[in-house]
Amino acid sequence: MTHDIAPIKQAYYNALAKKADGPVQAALNVQNWSPVDSAGMGDLYWYWNNAAIFNTDTWNQFNNVMQYNDDGYLQITDGAALNTGLFNLYTAMAYELTAADQTTLNQANTQAAGILNTVVGDYTSMFGAIPAANSATASAKLSYITDKIMSWGDSGLTLATFRQSTNPTSLLPNAPLGTSKLISDFMTYLSQTAAAATVQNAVNSYNNQIRLCALNLSPTPAQVKAGWMSAADVNGTASILPYLSIAEATSTIQNGLSGSQGFSVSMSVTQVDQNTTSVSVEGGAGASGWIGWFGLGGGASAEYNAFSFDSSVTQVDISLEFTGVTKFTPQLSASAFDIGTGTGWWNPTLIKDAANHDSSVSGVAFTTPQHYNFANNGDFGVLDVLAICDIPTITMVFHNADEKSFQSHFSQESHWSVSFLGIPLGGGSQSYTSSVYKYDKTAGTVTVTMTPPPSVIPGNLLTSQAYVIGADCAWPGAK
Repeated sequence: MTHDIAPIKQAYYNALAKKADGPVQAALNVQNWSPVDSAGMGDLYWYWNNAAIFNTDTWNQFNNVMQYNDDGYLQITDGAALNTGLFNLYTAMAYELTAADQTTLNQANTQAAGILNTVVGDYTSMFGAIPAANSATASAKLSYITDKIMSWGDSGLTLATFRQSTNPTSLLPNAPLGTSKLISDFMTYLSQTAAAATVQNAVNSYNNQIRLCALNLSPTPAQVKAGWMSAADVNGTASILPYLSIAEATSTIQNGLSGSQGFSVSMSVTQVDQNTTSVSVEGGAGASGWIGWFGLGGGASAEYNAFSFDSSVTQVDISLEFTGVTKFTPQLSASAFDIGTGTGWWNPTLIKDAANHDSSVSGVAFTTPQHYNFANNGDFGVLDVLAICDIPTITMVFHNADEKSFQSHFSQESHWSVSFLGIPLGGGSQSYTSSVYKYDKTAGTVTVTMTPPPSVIPGNLLTSQAYVIGADCAWPGAK
């Protein structure tokens, strides 16, 4: 059979949502949350800040586009990176005019045709031909030149500010040498097309926002500047990433993971055949799936499922004990686009406007069709808050067990890796420790308790992980 564990996942996450809801709402005040399929994300690298250096692995886990699956829990959307998705959206946007506003602009340009042609001539004589995509009309050419001239000023410079200034050339400190005539003629053009100033200002202002939002995601600058941050991974490899902050300090998260808020999820697992198990979660109906949904890894690359240790065992009760329920909150507002400084990559207003553009009103629109469903609970979600806890303690009770079959594996404390629903808990690599097994001769059971790694990894803080219970998302394109 195929390695299908979807029915088991659904049963587990449904139970998780019920058992964790009380602690998550009571302790964290997170009301609208859903379980997260961790197979695409893994356990969270929660130690996000080390001496003002952001943890690259934390960023990589945040940097995902999210969606709900058919079973009602969150998962990554087609493996899409958030920064790439946002960059592609911004570069597919433009401020589009209604027919009436376009007519106003065209009429103003017609009446100022002489100076318009002069400005175009000034520009092309210095910088070469205007790209074909921006040359279809006189208005398109002037819009392109306007954006270029405004880019010679500070990031927050707008056309409205420029045209109202009594000394506009002082607002262009980065103007190339020899452009004084172009700038002077452009100012004359603005004066002669004042009747269309409102339209011109809107086109420039919004297109500049769009351009800057894209630039604040890519390309990566050579040195850290406003809107970007220094980062490093567990190996010390440095990088520069778009700015992100987490609301909770690492000390606050650590204290939360050490807290008493918790819950448990129990499962009764029955072997159907060599490849299949039936799993009842919290007493629910059995969900059938691949036997490898739960696995243990020992030394010398040995791998086991729940029934590998003793062929006479046909039922295993598994209990996961979760403690230290706490919150991890990406501060999207700290990454918001700032029109005054031109920094920031988070601009949900632009995405909402483009996704819901009304052609009867001038505004931001997508110039090419987008495949995303931008509605609430669609497939363009951004992680807004995560409910996390310590890696779970796992207790396994093997029924109809022969003690001798377990002695060689669990007679003394040993280290194991644990795979659960497609992810290695606690980072894998034999991070779990097994207590010495307990044999109950009367009941015919063997009980093994697997202790997770500590929430803080001494000597390598950046590898510290927490279990992701669930999350709530922002839906930037929703009405």
